[in-house]
Amino acid sequence: MAARAGLQSKHAASNAYDGWNICDRCNVDLRSLRHVVALSHTLNYVRAAERLGLSQSALTRSIQAVERECGSRLFDRDRGGVSLTRAGAAFVERASALLAGADDLATFMQRTALLEEGEIAFGMEPLVARALLAPVLSDAIAAAPAWRNRVAIRSIEALSPMLKAGEIDFFVSAESGLSQDPAIRAERLGAFPLSLLVRAGHPALTNLDDEGPYPVLLAGEAGTFTHLPARVTRLISGPRHIVEDYDILAKLTQATDAILIASAVAVRPQMAQGLVEEIPVGDRARVTMPIMIYTLARRSRSPAMLKLGEALRAAMRGVADDRPG
Repeated sequence: MAARAGLQSKHAASNAYDGWNICDRCNVDLRSLRHVVALSHTLNYVRAAERLGLSQSALTRSIQAVERECGSRLFDRDRGGVSLTRAGAAFVERASALLAGADDLATFMQRTALLEEGEIAFGMEPLVARALLAPVLSDAIAAAPAWRNRVAIRSIEALSPMLKAGEIDFFVSAESGLSQDPAIRAERLGAFPLSLLVRAGHPALTNLDDEGPYPVLLAGEAGTFTHLPARVTRLISGPRHIVEDYDILAKLTQATDAILIASAVAVRPQMAQGLVEEIPVGDRARVTMPIMIYTLARRSRSPAMLKLGEALRAAMRGVADDRPG
């Protein structure tokens, strides 16, 4: 009998340890983990059930279900009360760590949804960044000071592969052929009025029949005039110079006879000082440059992306209503 009891005791101890190995692979949800941990704190079914808002019978069934799933007893019950087994103590230690991680994850996701924590990476073409980035980002930082923003200011030719590689979540630029790419989702944000901009005193300001052509300054390939009178088209048929920096473009415009094709928003300070002027092409010839937000077609948009999109639309409306004159 003693030998048999010894074997049973050894078998029980083995089950206690092997039970935890089984629990490594068992399927127990977070709610059940909380039930086990709560009971381990009180070692009293009545008090644990009260803390959990359950009936004692419901808690008992939950604990028994976990033990069946794991194949090991977690609690011993006798007249002296409730106590943890060795397997139960190991289970509770790991379950507590899992629950703490789950709570931390839930808090992080909630803070991310509220833009209180996290990061978003996005891109902008130079013109869009010059017109919109400072006010939009200022408001975003004020509203969510713990949120991190990473912005790449590049040409559309550079931003497109960054988007596809997952380096940025979205980018904003003038409309381009990307709208036809099935992997890309394109959504219109608004439009900038497009202008022909020259230095003060430029011959074309008073004589559109000037022979030309003149060198053309651009920040990128997207956003050019397509419907202009022939005499105006001749003016901008000269060699193109692409510079992805509007400060440099403004200086080149002031220092040469080159014609800058851009929104007047890009050179607002220079226009206010009378250093740069717009060639009058007439309302019929005036065109706008559609501004788009590009995202991956199959990627869901985060709360941060949606909020930034709303802010960008509002800023676009402000630019359209505040055209430099």
